[in-house]
Amino acid sequence: MKSPAVPVEPPSDGLYRIATVSKITGIPVPTIRVWEARHAVVQPTRTEGNVRLYKRADIERLRLIKAAVDAGHAIGTLAPLSDRQIKARFQEASVGVTKAREGACKVLVFGAPLAAMLKAAWQERSDVRLLGNKSSLPEQPDADFQTFPSADAVIIDAPVVSHALPSIVRALRAATKVPMVIVVYSFANRQLLARLDAANVIALTAPTDPAQLARICQLGLAVDPVPPTAFSEMLMHSAPERRYADAFLLQLSQMPSKVQCECPNHLADLLIKLTAFERYSLECESTNVKDAAMHAMMYSASGHCREFLEEVLRRLMIHEGISEPRT
Repeated sequence: MKSPAVPVEPPSDGLYRIATVSKITGIPVPTIRVWEARHAVVQPTRTEGNVRLYKRADIERLRLIKAAVDAGHAIGTLAPLSDRQIKARFQEASVGVTKAREGACKVLVFGAPLAAMLKAAWQERSDVRLLGNKSSLPEQPDADFQTFPSADAVIIDAPVVSHALPSIVRALRAATKVPMVIVVYSFANRQLLARLDAANVIALTAPTDPAQLARICQLGLAVDPVPPTAFSEMLMHSAPERRYADAFLLQLSQMPSKVQCECPNHLADLLIKLTAFERYSLECESTNVKDAAMHAMMYSASGHCREFLEEVLRRLMIHEGISEPRT
């Protein structure tokens, strides 16, 4: 038997439409929808006409999460937590400003002008400590990040957000294990901001308040990082550049094989398709805001699969006596 539909406007039952919830919480309607779809922060009731109806408890949770996001916490780290856990982190973050200097948040800044401003603004503070600055962030994700000092937070001055920045940030995080990355930008499109959000980066428009940056860095110390799985650790590292070009793979796929099952031909065909999918995923990551995180994962995963199969092909070519292509 079909359940009766929930009334559309039932003020006596304490259910609210999304527009009302937006006014109460101060969260834009599109943001509420994204938080539900991508992070499942609340699960509203729906009518037969697919109209969202929220309970008072949903509204209180949304208000709490908004306060945490405004304080600098990433929505991705908040969504799995209960209301009680989120409140506990606020309490933990509020403690410790009076602790000894050893509890200060260690901050590494990329960008000399921003570093100079923060050095002057933070000189009397005991809760944050500058480790120095790097004149600029490396331009490629395969840079040697291991030489950077250990930090609790990294602040990147990026007047214009480049397409490579999300991948560079992932590589930086993987190498240094820094729990918090903040990007201060002047110009960026929505696609790139979505990719930064998918990489769990806090993006702030310039100019920024030094006191606000200090507070966000300090709050980062209260967030317990989620232990990465072997799979997520792998995805944080960018796959290297391609070893074999399409032209060589096409030639190899048509070359007679000494192996009866024609493995080199099939492997070359597989790599051609895989590299095409890798490119496709990168394009989708740059154009599809809603699914940026999923396409970023597919791009990274396909790159690592390609790296593994290229090594298999290299060994198979040695077995078959096939020379490596000239670079």
